[in-house]
Amino acid sequence: MAKRSSTLCYAINLAITSTIRHNHSISTTTVSAMSTMTPRSSFTPKTATVAERSFVCSDGVRLASRYWTNFGDADTNNLHTRKLICLHGWLDNAASFNRLAPALIDSLSSYENSEQTTTEHIKPTEIIALDFPGHGLSGHKSPDGPPQLLAEYVYYVAECVEALKWGSGGSSAASGEGDQQSDKITVIGHSMGAGVSVVFAAAFPELCSSLILLEGGGPLARNAKDCARHVRAACQRRLKSNKLLFSKDSSDGKNSGVRVYPNLGAAVEARLATVKRMPGEQYMSEEAAEDLVSRALVPASSGSTESTAVIFRHDPRLQWPSLQYFTREQVEACYHDLHEANVPVCVLIAEDGYPVDSLSEKAMAEILKPGFVKKLSGSHHFHADPDSVGPVVDEIVKFVKENNL
Repeated sequence: MAKRSSTLCYAINLAITSTIRHNHSISTTTVSAMSTMTPRSSFTPKTATVAERSFVCSDGVRLASRYWTNFGDADTNNLHTRKLICLHGWLDNAASFNRLAPALIDSLSSYENSEQTTTEHIKPTEIIALDFPGHGLSGHKSPDGPPQLLAEYVYYVAECVEALKWGSGGSSAASGEGDQQSDKITVIGHSMGAGVSVVFAAAFPELCSSLILLEGGGPLARNAKDCARHVRAACQRRLKSNKLLFSKDSSDGKNSGVRVYPNLGAAVEARLATVKRMPGEQYMSEEAAEDLVSRALVPASSGSTESTAVIFRHDPRLQWPSLQYFTREQVEACYHDLHEANVPVCVLIAEDGYPVDSLSEKAMAEILKPGFVKKLSGSHHFHADPDSVGPVVDEIVKFVKENNL
């Protein structure tokens, strides 16, 4: 693995614009990204750009995101863009897709420019990667609600899709209407994000053109007979920890229970150490760890400009036991609905990734029946690591080609 860059991945020039769309406040910050495309059609893909965008949801939670495109402002109303939404894993954030998204845009453009000769076959592409609530730069859920219910994340994906007017010709996700294949969405999910993707696509198949699962096959299934035990564990942890998190002394969110790191490097090392404690033979590059950590930190002291000390800004409640899990029967029902809806599914897994139990593998193969399955070199974050992201992109392009997406 290559050595970590000595500079932060966000030390880049910013140009700020803003817009209001569909009663959602959307703010945008644009930066340039690398591209080496040589188009041959009348639609000329631009150098890929990445923007920071935020959405204020109807419940007041602000969702942050990163948004990549290869076209200019004049094309923003084009309903025939290829639209992809990327959903990250637990305690990760949108920076998980910092390498995959621009590389995928470039690869798709290069493929289409070399294979097609008519303008209508060249698709502008836009990719958005969300920070789930409590992750990255997004806001936290209120103190009076459970912060980590997987089905709740599906709601926030639907909020984002509606704000962007994506899917089925710009119709609302809440309307349940969908009839325009050209404007449907490809959903890419990693790990926990793969679980959210499966449930979202099963609930809103009319909005989805395809589903790409990276190191994950659906929600983490639990036995139905353990329901009471899970509720008890969640309640006990909440009773104990709320007193610390929401006491008067911790109103600024920086209470004594939060670990302080002397600098960015120490926080990156802590993230890498966490990976080593995960099941299997997992590892992560320093580059990927720095991407994720840089988006997840705030200064430890708001009153000092000289200190390098930092803390993680994610919602600490994300580490609590969930109040409710999906049962195997529910996961299998989602698989069944997806298969019946004929949503094309691509599953990419890593050789040194997160171990999957045999029951989950069997259900995926026999009920979901994904049409495109590949095992690639790398570990759980193979889509984020510079040494393994290339083959991930290549396989996604093959999937897109096979399904004419």
